[in-house]
Amino acid sequence: MGVNLDMDCLRTLVAVADRGTQARAAEVVGRTPAAVSFQISRLEDRLGVSVFRREGRRLAFTEEGEQLLAYARRLLSLNDEAVAALAPEAVSGAVRFGTTQDLADTILAGVLGDFARSHPGVRLKVRVESSAALIEAVNNGALHMALAVAAPGTPEARPLLTLPMTWLGRSGVPPNPEVPVPLVLFEPPCPFRRAALEALDAAGRPWRIAYSSPSLSGLRAAAEAGLGVTVRTALFQDSAGGALSPISDLPRLPNVVYALYYSSSSNPALERLRTAVDDALNGQRVPNR
Repeated sequence: MGVNLDMDCLRTLVAVADRGTQARAAEVVGRTPAAVSFQISRLEDRLGVSVFRREGRRLAFTEEGEQLLAYARRLLSLNDEAVAALAPEAVSGAVRFGTTQDLADTILAGVLGDFARSHPGVRLKVRVESSAALIEAVNNGALHMALAVAAPGTPEARPLLTLPMTWLGRSGVPPNPEVPVPLVLFEPPCPFRRAALEALDAAGRPWRIAYSSPSLSGLRAAAEAGLGVTVRTALFQDSAGGALSPISDLPRLPNVVYALYYSSSSNPALERLRTAVDDALNGQRVPNR
């Protein structure tokens, strides 16, 4: 007889992966930490493999666990898509959503894909732009909702994610302290650019703009080529595949806060997406490295 995997247990496994700990996963799935541990053990017994291994005080996925996680995401996505498509109250309508490229390429990539598949009746349009452009688009009604870097004094915004800004440069190539710091930055207005220049000026450290780009891909290419150092978050570092590393001998930088901006309009589809984005980002923190 074949082995049937429990969908609830798979959903708990994904929650552990997304939240980082079994305790946080327990809050998401509405169970106690002991129940979460039991569900993971149940999966291991069914499959005859170990899902986690202990590394000091933390748990890490085993090779088999990582393979199971990939299957779990696919199975849950198909399950949710079928339920949504066949439900009498299937959600429909249009949602115009905006986000920055660094989030679109990382945290939100899977979220938006899962939402589109599980809500086939919703016409989802995603717009990737700078934070300033996204906020303006929400204010003038071009977008229903956007996830962007928080701007002081902007109404209708809910902070969702806080990340430390980090100096990043080509691995093994620190800036020469004898010359102005070569910078690879977005064109203004940009909160990362402003933070970098303010930090260097406050520390009395001379600088020069070595490369200015309107796109994240251009920024990454210039930084990886060694044209200078940039300021982003660990998400950008991870997406560079190890080509960039943190630089510790430059002035301390502030955190960046991503907030959810939304218009006064509301519909079931919009609320579903808002919940999905909230769940994906809630509690996530990327440590400074």
